[in-house]
Amino acid sequence: MRVVLCEDQEVFRLGLRVVLEAQPDMAVVAETSRFTEALSVIDGPGVQVVVVGQGLVGCSSLPVLRDLCRRGTAVLMLADAGHAPDAGLMDLLQAGVRGYLPRRSAAPRLVEAVRALARQETALDPAVASQLVRYLTGDVVPADAEDRALDRLTERQRDVAALVAEGLSNEEIASRLFLSLATVKSHLTAVMRRLDVRTRTQLAILLNRDHSPAA
Repeated sequence: MRVVLCEDQEVFRLGLRVVLEAQPDMAVVAETSRFTEALSVIDGPGVQVVVVGQGLVGCSSLPVLRDLCRRGTAVLMLADAGHAPDAGLMDLLQAGVRGYLPRRSAAPRLVEAVRALARQETALDPAVASQLVRYLTGDVVPADAEDRALDRLTERQRDVAALVAEGLSNEEIASRLFLSLATVKSHLTAVMRRLDVRTRTQLAILLNRDHSPAA
């Protein structure tokens, strides 16, 4: 997996490089301290994931973010401690970001997130996802206005969907439910089709909304 680091704190950037390059299947191929330079430091196709500190991404750099996501490069956003989701986070998700973790995430979680993004999956920290859902559900649709999402699924589909909402990868779900990876993928495909969502992020938001106090 070819990874680019975008981080303005040199010590932290070095730490990221050490963690990722300790993996036999990962290589950090470029670094930059400015997100606006991310496109220029990517030398041709093949870069699968860009790891970037959220503090480097502002409104003016959203076009760069969209370009990265359109070309198929996954973005793993690292949020500062205590950073709460806001309207700016929605801009990031709408631009195509599929990875969002606290900056202080443990090294194994960071590594798994990079692998998940390289597989075209989503990597949302459960705590961050919960904060995001609480923000999004400030004005939720009343429960009697639409069926709860989980009521439209089979029991096994509910199990898989609930674990996706917690931020688990397909491999982690397979291990937790004692299922094959192919079976998990089949259930997930059926869930997304039945609930009319296209991404794991949308699925997580929908299911967490159903379990919010206001629902």
